[in-house]
Amino acid sequence: MPIKRTSRLSQKKFLSENKNLKILDLGCSFANFWPEANHFADIDDFENGFKEKNLKYTKLEPGEKLPFKDKEFDYIILSHVLEHIPNVREFQKELVRIGKSGYIELPTKLNDNIVFGCDEEVFGHKWWFEFDDDHNKLLYSKKIDAIEKFLSVGSVWKFQKYYEDSFILQFYWENDFVMEEIPQYTIDKKISFLLLIKKYFSKKVRTLISKVKR
Repeated sequence: MPIKRTSRLSQKKFLSENKNLKILDLGCSFANFWPEANHFADIDDFENGFKEKNLKYTKLEPGEKLPFKDKEFDYIILSHVLEHIPNVREFQKELVRIGKSGYIELPTKLNDNIVFGCDEEVFGHKWWFEFDDDHNKLLYSKKIDAIEKFLSVGSVWKFQKYYEDSFILQFYWENDFVMEEIPQYTIDKKISFLLLIKKYFSKKVRTLISKVKR
């Protein structure tokens, strides 16, 4: 199976048990990189920080091919990166060119619609992702805003422990995997956060009144 659902925990366990692998954390940042990796790469200049930790780091240039040899890495970690890439299909080709296998983590459509701070014009989220379990394909479409955002990234991380499947997609791939673009979703009107709050309190008031009447 070229791509399948997995979990971050199971992949971390696999990597901790296979320390001989050449592992790249691609789009790692310096705050959230995976310590299981032994090579790191990002578009920002984190070289000094990684050098202080005696870790290998490569600075990437946006829009250019990845500066690595074919199948150079046994395993590539791609955590919350793919949704930021404008030319996502070309990036996927580069990913499978340089890697033999890897882990992909993405926000769900729900996550992407309720969290603010992810829509910067240049580097913000570009795509929605979902998985076709029948055909083992990663589907993507142009991102839209269906709900007025009301949660911070930090808030979502607090919920994620309990509602992980609702907030993130997690995949393991080998050799190659299929991605397919689907038509952009359409909505008649964005759902207002204030309207959601109004409905919530309206329900609470009705429940309270019904209890008092009893």
